[in-house]
Amino acid sequence: MEQLGGVQYPDDLVTFFSDMSQLMHSHSQALDEDALKGGADISSAMGFYIRHCCVSFHMLAFEAACGLFDDLQAYKEVCMYEQQGFQPPPGLYKTALRNQAALDALLNQQVARQETQSGSESAAELIAPADELTDLAAHVTKVDLLRHSHAVCQSDFLAAVDSLYKYFDYSTGQTARPPGGAAGAEPSKGHLQDALLTLGSAHAHFGHVQEALLALNEAVRIAQQHNDNVALAHALSALCHILATASPTAVTQLTEPGAGLTDPTAHLSQLLKILKRCEKRAQDLHLPHLFVFARLALAQFALEHQTGPSNQQLAKGSQAAASQGRRSAVLGVSQAVQDTARLHQAAKLAAAVALPPPPAASAPGMVGNVGRASVADLFTATPPVFGPTSAGSASSADAVEKLAGSSHLLQAGAWKLAGNRSLSQASSLTHLACFADSATADDRALAYAQLAQVAMSKKGYKAAAEVLALADKQLPYSNSPALQAARLGLAHSRALHRGDVQHAALFASQLVGLADPTGSVSRTFRTDAQQAHVRTLLVAGRYEEAAEAARELFESCTEAGLQVQAVELLLLLGQIHEAAGAPLAALPYVLSCLLHSTVLHMDLLAADATCSLSRIWLAMGPSHGPQAVQQLRFVLPTVLGNADTDLQARVQLVLAQALLADATPAHLKADPEEVLQPLQAAAAGFAALEDFHKAAEAQHLIALVCHAINNTSRRNAAAGEFHKLTWHARQGQAC
Repeated sequence: MEQLGGVQYPDDLVTFFSDMSQLMHSHSQALDEDALKGGADISSAMGFYIRHCCVSFHMLAFEAACGLFDDLQAYKEVCMYEQQGFQPPPGLYKTALRNQAALDALLNQQVARQETQSGSESAAELIAPADELTDLAAHVTKVDLLRHSHAVCQSDFLAAVDSLYKYFDYSTGQTARPPGGAAGAEPSKGHLQDALLTLGSAHAHFGHVQEALLALNEAVRIAQQHNDNVALAHALSALCHILATASPTAVTQLTEPGAGLTDPTAHLSQLLKILKRCEKRAQDLHLPHLFVFARLALAQFALEHQTGPSNQQLAKGSQAAASQGRRSAVLGVSQAVQDTARLHQAAKLAAAVALPPPPAASAPGMVGNVGRASVADLFTATPPVFGPTSAGSASSADAVEKLAGSSHLLQAGAWKLAGNRSLSQASSLTHLACFADSATADDRALAYAQLAQVAMSKKGYKAAAEVLALADKQLPYSNSPALQAARLGLAHSRALHRGDVQHAALFASQLVGLADPTGSVSRTFRTDAQQAHVRTLLVAGRYEEAAEAARELFESCTEAGLQVQAVELLLLLGQIHEAAGAPLAALPYVLSCLLHSTVLHMDLLAADATCSLSRIWLAMGPSHGPQAVQQLRFVLPTVLGNADTDLQARVQLVLAQALLADATPAHLKADPEEVLQPLQAAAAGFAALEDFHKAAEAQHLIALVCHAINNTSRRNAAAGEFHKLTWHARQGQAC
C-alpha cells in the first residue's frame, strides 16, 4: 500500500505491477521461510487474483493505463480530503463510489453540512452533491436521507417527508444498525423504530405536535417489544423537546394512549419528570449527547419556570428563602455550561483515543457533581454503546459539540434575565468565536440576534443595524425566525420611540404573524410578539384594548408557567393604567411587579418598576417627591451599570422631575447641576433612541431650570434644542 500511495507518474504503475508479479511463488520452488511469508502461492485465490490484475494491466492500451493512473490519483485526493476533514470537490464523487466507507463518510459529511451551511450557501449549492450522486449511482439510498435533511433545513415539509419515506423504504435490510439495541434483535425492527424517531423529529420541527406524538408512541411501543433502550432514550429526549416548546393545549397525548396534559400544572410537572428520567437513562446507558441535552433542558426549565413566593411565605417573612429560586437557577445554568464543556472535551478524546474500561467497582457520579472521572465513565461502558471504535462515538461527539455551543446561547439568555448585558454579550461572542464551524445555522442566527439586541440597548439602532448587516453577510440565505424577529423587533421599537404608530402597528402585526399560531414551536416567541402588539396599543392611546389584551396575555402566561413574561406584563398593565390617567389603579400592578422581580432577582425589571412607582407618587402629589428620589437613587447604580439606554434615560428624567417637585429657586441656585446633570443625560439618551418627544421634554425642563437660575445662554441653547427636537418629532410621525 505504501508503494501504491507513492505512485506519482504512469511509469510508476508499470513498476508497481512488475513488483506484484514477483510476489508469487509455488511450493515446487525452493524458497526460504521469509520469502514464503512475503508472497502468495501462485495456485491460491490471492495468487490467482494478483495474476489476473497483472495480466489485465499489461493488456491495457496506453490511453487506458493513463486513465487508470488518473483514477488512482483522484482516489488518493478523496482520501486526503476526508482525512483532513474538508469537503471534496464535486468531480471526485465518481471515484468515491468505488469505496463504500468513503461514500458513507461523504454522505455523513453532506448531511452535517446541511445544518451548518444552510444559511451561508444557497439551496441549489447545498443540494448539488445529492443531485450528482443520484446521477452517478441511483442505487445509493442514503442520498434520500441527505435530501430529507436538506428539505428540513429549507422548511419544505412535503419534500422532507417524501425523501424520508423513500430512504427507509428502499434501505430496509441494506444498512446495519449501530450497536445499542438488544442482543439478537432483528435489524428490520431496529430500522423501523429509527424511521419512526426520525419522522417524529421532522413533525416536531414543523410544529405538527399530534403527528410527532403518534410517531413517537409507535417507536416507543416497538422499542419496548425489542428491549431497545437506546431508542427509548432518544424517544424520551424527543418527547421532552416537544413538551418544552409546545403549549399545554397543543399536547393531548403522551406515550400512554388516552393520557392528556391540558392542565398547565400537570404539563410542567410531567415535563420536569420526563427530563429527570431522560437524564438518568442517558447516564445509565452512557449516552453523552442525551445527557447533555437533558442537563441543559433542566437548567432552562429552572430558569423559566421558577415560581415566586406565595402569600403565606411572604406573611411568614420567608422572602429570603423564596428568593433562592431565581439565583440558584442562574447558577444552575452556569454549572450546566461547565459540565457540558467537560463532556465536550471528554467526547473528543473518546472519539479519537480508545479509553480503558472503568473498574468494576466504580460508578458514574451524581448529576450535581459531574467531574472529570465521571465524565470519562460516560464513554467507557461495557459493552460500549458508542464505543471508541464505532462510528457512534464520533457522531455522539459531534452532537455534544453542537450542544456545547448552544449552552453558551442559554448562558447569554440567563445573564440577560439576571440584568448583566455585558456577560450576555460575552456568551454570544463565545459561541460565534469558538463554535461557528460546528454550530447549526439557526444557532448562529440566534447569536447574532442576541448581539443585535445588546448593541441596541447600549449604543442605539445604528449599532444594532451594523450587527444585523454582519449577520446578513455571514448568513445571506438564512430564513431563521430569530433573525427575522430581531429585525422586526428593532424596527418596532424604533417606530414606538419615534411615535410612528402606523409603522409600529405594521411591525407588531408582522411579529405576530411570524410566530407560530398554535404555540407548537415556541411559546415565548409568540408571547413577545403579543407584548409588542400591546405596547403599540398603549402608544396609540387605545388604553381599554391594551388593558384587555394585556390581561388575556397575562392569564395565558400564568397558565403556561412563563413567569418572567407574567411579571413583565404586570408592569405593562400598571403602565397602561398610569397612561390612562388612573395612577391609583396602576399602583397594585406596579407594586406586585416590584415585589416579584425583587424576589426573583430580576434587578433591571425591579428598577423599571421603581421608575413607574416614582411616577405614580409624583402624580399623587409633590409631597411624595423625596420618597421617589430616595428609591430612584437606590436603583441608580444598577441602572447605570447594566440597564439599556431607554431605562437609563427614563430613570434620569423621573429623578430630575422628583427633584424639581419640591425645589425652590434658592435650592436650584445653590446646586443646579444636581438637576441639570440627570436632565442632560436623559436628553442625550432619548435623542440616541430617536425618542424626540421625551428628549424635547428633557430640554424643556433644562430651559426652565436655567431660566430660574438666570443662566440665559444655557437657557437659549436648550430652547434651540427643544425646537429642533419638536421638528424631528413631527417629521418622525409623518414618516
